[in-house]
Amino acid sequence: MADALADIVVVERGTRLATSAVGHLLASLGARVLRLETIDTVQKIEATPLGERMLRWAGKERILLGDDMAEKWRKCQGMADVVLLDPPDADAPDRAIVQALLADSAGEKIICVLSPSGLDGGDAWRDVPDPLIQALGGTMAATGDEGGPPEFARVPVAELYSAVAAAAAVLAALRVRQRDGVGQLIDLSLIEVVADQLRVHLSMLEADPTQDFRQGCGHPICSPWNAYRARDGWVLICSSSDAQWHAVLDVIGRPDLKQEPRYARVFNRRLLVNEVDALVQAWVGKHSMQDAVAAVSAAGVPAGEARNIPAVMRDDVLRQRGTIVDLAGKQAIFGSAIGLGRSPVKRGMTITPVTTGVPAARCAPAARVAVCGDPAAPLKGVRVVEISRYTAGPLAGMILASLGAEVIKVESPDGEETRRWMPQHGGASGYFINHNAGKRSVALDLRRTDHQQQLADLVAGSDVLLQNLRPGVMDQIGLGPVEATERHPRLIHTTISGFGLKGPALPALDTVVQGLGGLTSLIGDGKTPCRVGFSIADQMSGHLTALAILAALAERERSGQGQIIDTAMCDAIAWLTQLAWPDGHSAIGVCSRWRAKDGWVAAAATEAAVRDAIGMQDATSRSRNELVADLARLGISAAPVLEPAEAFAQPVLQTRRSVFDIASGDTTARLLTIPLDLTLTPVLRPQRMHALGEDNAALLPNIHKRPVAE
Repeated sequence: MADALADIVVVERGTRLATSAVGHLLASLGARVLRLETIDTVQKIEATPLGERMLRWAGKERILLGDDMAEKWRKCQGMADVVLLDPPDADAPDRAIVQALLADSAGEKIICVLSPSGLDGGDAWRDVPDPLIQALGGTMAATGDEGGPPEFARVPVAELYSAVAAAAAVLAALRVRQRDGVGQLIDLSLIEVVADQLRVHLSMLEADPTQDFRQGCGHPICSPWNAYRARDGWVLICSSSDAQWHAVLDVIGRPDLKQEPRYARVFNRRLLVNEVDALVQAWVGKHSMQDAVAAVSAAGVPAGEARNIPAVMRDDVLRQRGTIVDLAGKQAIFGSAIGLGRSPVKRGMTITPVTTGVPAARCAPAARVAVCGDPAAPLKGVRVVEISRYTAGPLAGMILASLGAEVIKVESPDGEETRRWMPQHGGASGYFINHNAGKRSVALDLRRTDHQQQLADLVAGSDVLLQNLRPGVMDQIGLGPVEATERHPRLIHTTISGFGLKGPALPALDTVVQGLGGLTSLIGDGKTPCRVGFSIADQMSGHLTALAILAALAERERSGQGQIIDTAMCDAIAWLTQLAWPDGHSAIGVCSRWRAKDGWVAAAATEAAVRDAIGMQDATSRSRNELVADLARLGISAAPVLEPAEAFAQPVLQTRRSVFDIASGDTTARLLTIPLDLTLTPVLRPQRMHALGEDNAALLPNIHKRPVAE
């Protein structure tokens, strides 16, 4: 079967890792990627580790810009369907060409620009590296041990996360162009993408604006959820429901506490987190990592070892899945980010030598239709049935809804567990709203045969089935991936799980996967596990799933066939940690953090360099802004470490209306916009939250047996 983006030509010109990573993702989906670079850029990349060179160069045709750059640009631009750019540097030899391209962005081309603050954000943070984007986007402030300083993730999470969002935006724009004949500009802000990951924090800040979110491996809502010291190392145990809490009590030999009212509900236990953690630690400390993980996992509660990167490299599950691939028997690299089934994503294992010429066009232009009025949302007419809980699946569904799909969320008659989390907004938690807004709501009891049939009828008239239930549950009701796609050949069946359809059927939640994938060893001093302060494994899986669905829809336009998508959270973490492989080295360059008078500052320099630059005067005598300005005058790039509330309030998010209000019951809640930043067909902002089962009457009794969208 042909690749999803066959016949699409992408021209890539930029130095940001995010820009190169978008090109890599599009190449893995079959696009022809022409990378334009100067000799200075080539020399800088040649000095980087092999993993970064592969991410920037593998599978692309590289074209060296010299004295004839105007002619090469003209030819490449004439071939291009998509152009990937950084805003041009002041001294870039092709700055005028790129500026002219941005000024004349209308037409059939899709131009995707990636920068920290967006094209209208000015030059304040224009060239800041990944550690400073982590500081400005709120990631650092939410990451670190309780009572300790903010911490960097020592891998470029901002760049690699933004690349996935940008790739999804490009596929959405390609869908609009195929249908309506128009291209558009994608103006993506890395700071906005990073801040968007603080969805859990947004509603909690309304309840307590002063809350400290640095909690090590803890969770701001759930307990027990933490790292616990076993006899031979650390294990991660994550309980997200009252039923899982009861299972933990059985494992640790304290079933008597099931009746203890102080621990009765999730929010009660979070208030007593130290007591709860002490109970679990007392039991874990008596066991080995292997025995503790086995006992807790057998009870249906997510648990895993907190590994370092070398231990991850030895993981048989990841090697069998193809997540870890050896190059020349030495360097482990990341095999595949997007779990497409029938049309596998391929990664080039060779680096195309740089050429001074322009390849002859060999890709026929994609067929287009004439534009008729204002273009509709990219996924208008696409129906998605979503049966998922917590974060990854719901976020994927919310991204699709923001692109115009009709997303029908199916829940039990009691509703998803997270609806009842705190704080509440008109009968739904802020957590639930920030992962499910914009969807229609259906309540079904899938233990009942008649309700199973209603679900099957709903799926029969849909384009996508999205689910993250326990492995095997969908098979039991006749909607497993193989059976469903055989019955409905155009259906895109999507499963999100910890380790993939062929991996171990173990329960998995975000922090467990961060630990198993080695990310918790890349934060702080590496001696005590520490999670990235938001559910990065879950949320990255949600974005990768949305990207895979967009690719599968593009492939279906060509072949008429649906396919199976198999998203594994372990692959999401591998995508983020790949540049620290195989030894666990830092992949974000030199950086340090400094306490100022009113908070913390992150600097793109060593501690010694900052100390020498500011002399003997203590940094704590300056405000954050003063320290940043002083360092800038001395040639050191720095940024304030913004707390989540500050990150949401900064100009780039305010200008883009990243945070807005939505009606929920008899009140309102704050919601984050999906940061795909399409300028012609902006993502949709839902006006209200659908109540549980609100759409049963409209969707279930007389299900519209329409053909799937063309």
